[in-house]
Amino acid sequence: MKTAFITGSASGIGAGLVSKLLEQGWRVFAGHRSTDPSGAPWYGHHNVIPVQCDVTHPEQIELAQQVIRQDRPQGLDLLINNAAYSGNSGVVEAADLNDYRYTFESNFWGPLQMCRAMMPLLRQARGRIINITSASIYLTIPMGSSYPVSKTALDALTRHLRMELAPFGVEVTALAPGGVATPMTAFGAELSEQQWQAIPEPLRSQYRQYFLDGASAVSDNFKLYSPEAFAERVYRKVICARTLKPAYLIGPGVAALPWLHRLLPVQQVQNIWLRMFSVKN
Repeated sequence: MKTAFITGSASGIGAGLVSKLLEQGWRVFAGHRSTDPSGAPWYGHHNVIPVQCDVTHPEQIELAQQVIRQDRPQGLDLLINNAAYSGNSGVVEAADLNDYRYTFESNFWGPLQMCRAMMPLLRQARGRIINITSASIYLTIPMGSSYPVSKTALDALTRHLRMELAPFGVEVTALAPGGVATPMTAFGAELSEQQWQAIPEPLRSQYRQYFLDGASAVSDNFKLYSPEAFAERVYRKVICARTLKPAYLIGPGVAALPWLHRLLPVQQVQNIWLRMFSVKN
């Protein structure tokens, strides 16, 4: 029986992936932060072990590693770093730097520490690591820089891990969701308004003359998969792949995003996002 540890499993993408792996006969360690996991669709399944693991707390990561080692001393087949924080930093000029730092703690330092803690178990089983990044790494979003910047850092880290762990038979990839209906996206408009309100006047009015909030502009231009539909595609295209590609981008209408960066000059790509996120006069 194969084993997986998935962080951020209480809802959204994480819950969808846990349910899919259980359906396929895996044993899953479902990491959750402080949220009561009893409402998750996988709760109570005989092959799932809920593990409280806030990835910003190193001591909880170490305890999670101990839980897995005790249950599966032969190693871990798959680690999915899914837990993330959307960030609420606002425009860079007036950014809440504590929130910016917490975004990096959740989206970069947390996965980094998770990989370090689980590497002995992954090397034992010649397992795999899937780091969940974001299609937003291909965008430039006003008021929302902390999330894509932190995910870009995770994307770069993934490439380094992929090289360093290859000699030990551990495959590593970055998976960028292109649009999934999760609690994070459900509160996108509310989050954007919080970001606007975080900018003091008269600076807020000055920025509102030029930019739309990121959540509204993105939702108007990109459709969303359900977590279940996304998990189905991830299972078939990534988890079941004989050999992992360096990166995957899965979501409706996002396949062209990497090609924009490969084929167009940087400023031209920037102009595309400027049109998308600018106020239409």
